Amino acid sequence: MAAEAPDPKTFNSWEDAFQYAVPAVRRMEQQLRGDISGNRERLRTLVGASYRDLLGTADSIINMNDEMELVETYLGSLARRCNTKTLGKSASNLSMLDQSSAASDRGRYTLASQLAVLRSCPEVLARLLKKGGSVLLAAKILVVSRLLHTKLSEQTSVRRYIDTMRARLARLRQRLLSHIDRQLKTSQLGSDELVDTMCAFSLATSSSARDVLRHFHHVRGEAISAYASLSGQPENYILEALQLWIRTLQDTNTIVPRQLSQSLGKLKSTPLFKDPSIWSIKDFDYDIHTRWIGDDLKNFVPYIRHDDLQSSMIVDHLTIWAPKTLDVYLSNVSLLLDSIAESGVIVHLRSKCLELWISNRRHYIGVGRDEILDRLRKPFRQRLGHLIQGDSKSLKEVSAQMMRINQDQHQVSAQPSQPLWKSSLGSADISSGAETFLSTIRSNVYGADNALRVALHPYREWLVIMNRWVSTINELKHLRWDDSFDELDEDDDTVERLEALLNTDDPQYLERELGRSLGEAFDLFQATADEVTRNAVNDASFDGKAAFLLRLLRNVKQILPSAYVNTKLVSSVVNDLQSAIAEYVINNVMAKHHSSLAMAAKGCKVPSRLLWNGVPELPILPSSWTFKLLRSLQLTMADTGTDLWSSVAVAKVKSMLRKSLVLALSAQTPIESIRSEDEEARSGLLATNKTSEDLQLSSGDGRGPTNSNTAENDYKIQLFFDMTYLAHATSSTVSQESGDTFKDCLNKVEAESLLGSTSVTQVKKSADEYWKRTSLLFALLI
Repeated sequence: MAAEAPDPKTFNSWEDAFQYAVPAVRRMEQQLRGDISGNRERLRTLVGASYRDLLGTADSIINMNDEMELVETYLGSLARRCNTKTLGKSASNLSMLDQSSAASDRGRYTLASQLAVLRSCPEVLARLLKKGGSVLLAAKILVVSRLLHTKLSEQTSVRRYIDTMRARLARLRQRLLSHIDRQLKTSQLGSDELVDTMCAFSLATSSSARDVLRHFHHVRGEAISAYASLSGQPENYILEALQLWIRTLQDTNTIVPRQLSQSLGKLKSTPLFKDPSIWSIKDFDYDIHTRWIGDDLKNFVPYIRHDDLQSSMIVDHLTIWAPKTLDVYLSNVSLLLDSIAESGVIVHLRSKCLELWISNRRHYIGVGRDEILDRLRKPFRQRLGHLIQGDSKSLKEVSAQMMRINQDQHQVSAQPSQPLWKSSLGSADISSGAETFLSTIRSNVYGADNALRVALHPYREWLVIMNRWVSTINELKHLRWDDSFDELDEDDDTVERLEALLNTDDPQYLERELGRSLGEAFDLFQATADEVTRNAVNDASFDGKAAFLLRLLRNVKQILPSAYVNTKLVSSVVNDLQSAIAEYVINNVMAKHHSSLAMAAKGCKVPSRLLWNGVPELPILPSSWTFKLLRSLQLTMADTGTDLWSSVAVAKVKSMLRKSLVLALSAQTPIESIRSEDEEARSGLLATNKTSEDLQLSSGDGRGPTNSNTAENDYKIQLFFDMTYLAHATSSTVSQESGDTFKDCLNKVEAESLLGSTSVTQVKKSADEYWKRTSLLFALLI
């Protein structure tokens, strides 16, 4: 075996290859030549695959070389040009160019900028006034627009536009001044807001501090006087006007002269165009127009005299203004109190006004403190005295209303019956609680229609006033003024004197005026009620007067004054009215059912004979005329008014109905046996029951020896059932007159029916059970 060829990778030099035998070297040579050939083929393959990439890389290298040469050329050119001499010459030429261009366009740019700012001023001013923005900022804009208008009025090219702008600015100035006056009239402004409003007035009118104070007091005086002519509640004026008067004194002492003078001085410290509140408005484009607006406008500072007001002048001014305005206020209070008829409102206003006076006594400059107390109490005390003098006479209106109703039949005729649960109650407003819902239910229960409300309205007013006077006087006696007196720096003697004056003097004055007798007033009412009731009861035709008067008297008796107790008030009148209403209802019902009652009295066939049940067959249902009679009675009572039927009134109706039924059914006479075609048709059915009936008769527990198939006897049995049913319907727990003829008539019909004791018991039981099932259909009779 030939020796293996050595591995050339292990040789350190070429000389190591010849240390082996020649064959081995030959084999090593062949091996190396094979490897070289293989490597050459692989290299050719790799170079052929990457040839395009190599070409692209070569192109990129060439392009980069070209660009580097271009950059080097530009940098060399810049280096040659960037020297001090060349740059200085270029800057000088540019400055000369700008000056030449600016000299030709400055006038045009200045005019355009000023016109642009002036055009924006009315829009910004109108927007501020519409949205309730700062009046001080609006006044500053007005000054700016006025300044620009003055400047541009010298330009003849825009004369027409400037004239138009003048009228528009004049209108906006009036709106601004009106807005300032409205803010000065309110007492809700804080000190800072009030000072800004005063400064706005000073800017808008170029007024000094003294003029601003004079205008402030003038506006407040007009506001206090104008409250009386405003629509709304007069009590709001009384409190708000007094509060405004007091607040004016407080503001004058707090703001004037120091704070007002300082604020006016600040307006002179900064040019208007440099005020941040102005140049921050985007409509003005300040960053664009500030360059061309003009130095004289940018540096303009308004001139305002702010140091012409001294403390002594304020005292002198208030000494004249405060008493004069207080006189106007008190005269208006007296006029407005005449329009207030509620004592509680007047007492409340009195307490509020005196509390305002007590808590702010130290602010009254120019008017004596005790004098103000007496002057404030006087109009309230006088008005309360006048109310007390006329309140006791108000009850006459109720009597007069009753007399008018007695004469005017149309006013109370055909009163509609109000159902208890109307469909409109489901959508009643309950946002303020259930008071509205309960009031509606209460009105339906008690039949409170419009006519009744009109009749009771004067009485309710009188009742509220009379019940209120006692509590009002007690309230005046026990009013607490501790919180108000705690704010005063007064000694104890002064505080006690004021408290005694407020809690003793006025209540004693009112007690002397409250010497009216409630008994005399209700005696007059009782006499009037008797007269009207006699006329209503004696009237031939019932037209609703009795029902209306009953409702009226019932409401009056239920809501008597707390200081008056009389359980027998109008009791006899109510009894007569209930009898009249009951008689009216019974007469109507009996008239409607006269024919059916006449037929029942004469006797007729029994339509419900087929429905009889039991052995022997007995009625289990009342006749149709019985049900219709009760149904008609129920509807007539409901139409008259469900609220009228108290237990006593229902007992009267039942008693009259029983008497009327006795009179209507007492004319019954026997009739011959009548067998209709229907009876002949059911003869077979009757024959099948004959055997059982005969058995009952023979045992002594049937209807009696009389033939049960006769129409007359069936009628008697049905009539007995009907009257038993009616007896349950007309029974009453209220004691009635002795001698119940209806019961005697029922006993007579029972005897004529020839029923045995068992059948009688069964008929009574059936009638009782049927009444229990149907009684709710006649709820007013229960």
